[in-house]
Amino acid sequence: MGSNEDIMISVKPGVKGGTFMVRGAAVLTNVPANITVTPVNDGSVFVGANATSSSSRHVFNLGTLQEHRLVCLFRFKIWWMIPCFGTSGGDIPAETQMLLLEVENKFYVLILPVLDGQFRTSLQGTPDNELEFCIESGDPDVQTTKIKEPVFVNSGNNPFNLIRNSIKILEKHKGTFKHINNKQKPEHIDWFGWNTWDAFYCNVDPEGIKDGLENFSKGGCPPKLLIIDEGWQNIFPSYEENPTGELSRLINLEENAKFKGSKLDKSGKNLRDFIKTIKQKYGLKYVYIWHAMAGYWGGVLPESEVMKKYNPKIQPVVQSPGNLTHVVCSTLDNIQEKGIGLIDPSKIRDFYNDFHSYQASCGVDGVKVDVQGVLELLGAGYGGRVSLTRQYLGALEDSVTETFKSNNLICSMSLNTDFLYSTKKAAAARATEDFMPNEPTFQTLHVAAAAFNSLLIGEIIVPDWDMFYSDHITAEFHGAARALSGSAVYVSDKPGSHDFDIIKKLVLPDGSILRARYAGRPTRDCLFNDPVTDGKSLLKIWNLNKLSGVIGVFNCQRAGIWPPIKGSIYMPAPGSGTPISGIVSAGDVDALEEVAGENWRGHCAVYACLSGSLKTMSKDAKFQVALEHLKCEVFTVSPIRAFSEDLRFAPIGLLDMYNSGGAVEAMDSENKSSECKIKVRIRGCGRFGAYSNKKPKCCSMNEKDEEFIYNPIDGLVTVKVEGEYSSREMVFFY
Repeated sequence: MGSNEDIMISVKPGVKGGTFMVRGAAVLTNVPANITVTPVNDGSVFVGANATSSSSRHVFNLGTLQEHRLVCLFRFKIWWMIPCFGTSGGDIPAETQMLLLEVENKFYVLILPVLDGQFRTSLQGTPDNELEFCIESGDPDVQTTKIKEPVFVNSGNNPFNLIRNSIKILEKHKGTFKHINNKQKPEHIDWFGWNTWDAFYCNVDPEGIKDGLENFSKGGCPPKLLIIDEGWQNIFPSYEENPTGELSRLINLEENAKFKGSKLDKSGKNLRDFIKTIKQKYGLKYVYIWHAMAGYWGGVLPESEVMKKYNPKIQPVVQSPGNLTHVVCSTLDNIQEKGIGLIDPSKIRDFYNDFHSYQASCGVDGVKVDVQGVLELLGAGYGGRVSLTRQYLGALEDSVTETFKSNNLICSMSLNTDFLYSTKKAAAARATEDFMPNEPTFQTLHVAAAAFNSLLIGEIIVPDWDMFYSDHITAEFHGAARALSGSAVYVSDKPGSHDFDIIKKLVLPDGSILRARYAGRPTRDCLFNDPVTDGKSLLKIWNLNKLSGVIGVFNCQRAGIWPPIKGSIYMPAPGSGTPISGIVSAGDVDALEEVAGENWRGHCAVYACLSGSLKTMSKDAKFQVALEHLKCEVFTVSPIRAFSEDLRFAPIGLLDMYNSGGAVEAMDSENKSSECKIKVRIRGCGRFGAYSNKKPKCCSMNEKDEEFIYNPIDGLVTVKVEGEYSSREMVFFY
């Protein structure tokens, strides 16, 4: 993606008279003398600092930050990240991992705390509006008095290009991670999936899985991806023997008794037989399986004969002071008390290779690896949190690609920069905290957090917006968000509890999905507005397809508060039951020119999926949308191409899908003096729609004449597409 808005900046940011200047504007004042600035390239710099004494953790003052609209991404608990909004340093929480400023309403400044050697950096503000950065190694023996490249600063006119270009600069300069464009994406992200977690939690068993697959098949939506989540492993104490929630540890590499012997009924004797059976019967393409980064939540059991070869030991955990200022996750209580059974880093590659080889022998195609952030607590004696993370993550990535012969890895609970700036292969990771079906105040926060987090993580991995229930009061809200997220689409329905109308707006008959091209992100005019608690702002999320854009508009207000805390009570403001209005424009699709083609003259066809209305307008024209609480609308934005002096045409796609335009693969034309043919290649079936300013003479599909309906009022051409062809060509004759 590119933009003419991006220009080369010859004057690099720097400190002048105690003021940090960017493009001639003051961004920070009262900058201390111990702050250093090191140029990188293209107007970007690293900011560092010198200390008077050596330590494994330093907090440095960068200066005073005031009167700039800002959005930051911070970890509100060790595993997960959410946005925060404000105008000054005092609004920036501890554990901030990205800070974006709007300066003088003219340009944007991006401040990224990164990794520098064995140290990890985060940002934080003070009540005096000072902006600080904190560096820490996580190992008392890894100390320093100076740090040269902990904070990266860059500026640009387009916030999305600014973030992308900055990540690419860091990729090249640091050499410790790769941009998403330079990774192999996992195969599962283009197929509909079912995750067992919210269906069964740890009570998952073969009978329940078969029951669920049977119900999906009867409903005409069999998943192609199955994720067997937590509950299949051999742990001590076991799932059945642990009613009080004691910290369990992994005792061997095999499946537990639920997936062996008589428990399998007619599905064989073990996990291998079971997976073979369900793949054959239900047409599954991929079966993934869950495990934790350290084996299980409590790591592995050092006393286990199987585990002794990996030289594990109980490692105490030490939390960063930054984490302790926010929500301390209850899952850490037992870990804090009893430590982790940590495999010797020199043996972790052997462990993953053995573990994954066994899984692959059972027919498993990939893994979801959870609880990754725990490594930042275990760095003492191992060179620190960054060093330990890189040893484990590198071994995990290599094992997955070598064992499963593809990059079939989903990372989870990994939203720390230790992971983000160390991943060279992992290409899919959870974008936000779990979908929690029984927490009504979490639903809108889930969608908003995923969209804002994707600003950063979408440049490094494919953000995974998590599972959801198709049969839920918020199903359409979540379903529409997943459709334009650019991520995988999978549900966690309980067997028999499905809304197939929702699923069929996301999934084609062959089990594939209409995945958008990039990570879904907030539109530019939404970046600095809180869509959850300011009481007035709608959330707009944009993305691109091959020939069109898509905008989702969501009312996330009056449902919850930041941060999402279980059992929190939100008191709505008086009159909050009225709809919230917002402005939408075709230009909200930030990079529409990328897919518009040479014969675009600036006008668009805009189709509203849920209301079924079509309108045409210039790219910069605006219209109003009013939505009630937990309501949404999805607009396909298709550039209207000129094929002759008097013929205008824009493919919309499959009208009954949330992401209609995802069905359009390509378009071409043949223009002769007496006739014009417009050829559109699509996939899927259902009602196909296009805008045309003239009624076509006729229409054919795969060289067979097709009936169509033309509405002269709005220019909508509708063709009923039947059959299960994965791809077909439709031709309109004029």
